[in-house]
Amino acid sequence: MERAGPKEIDVRQIASLEGLLKDLIQLYLQAYEEMPQYAFRDPKRIKGYLRWLLKHSAGGFWVAFVNGRPVGLIAVQPDCRFQGEEIPEIHEFLVAPPYRHTGVADLLLKEALNFLRRGGHRRVALWVGEENERAREFYRRHGFQETARQGVWRRMEADLSGQKID
Repeated sequence: MERAGPKEIDVRQIASLEGLLKDLIQLYLQAYEEMPQYAFRDPKRIKGYLRWLLKHSAGGFWVAFVNGRPVGLIAVQPDCRFQGEEIPEIHEFLVAPPYRHTGVADLLLKEALNFLRRGGHRRVALWVGEENERAREFYRRHGFQETARQGVWRRMEADLSGQKID
């Protein structure tokens, strides 16, 4: 598969999964090939999960396309609650392996964080697998810090008030 440069990446806010589900299921499976312990493996479960993500995203669902094919996605839930406090969460963030280190992840994260800022949110959180050091390092570079642990998951949070994502 051909790698993409940032100018070839088209990031779109998604309001419907119509016509995208099959490709997004394949993208999900491909993105988690190296770490299946953190993913659903059954396409029917993935389909239901993608629908759940869209339903709870309140507009916070983006897909990155290269040559018309999905190569990454990010989904946030602005009204998520953790320990009694409302803190938006990034529930899913994945990029197909051939498109990692091409700017896709940076563009998707930028959209999500700016969406949350426009909504008046000052913090964001996510859960990442403890063995997924590549992702944890990416998040640290973008201002996230580990704040909790549950089983094989690490919670990371970032302050949005002082950041500006261009």
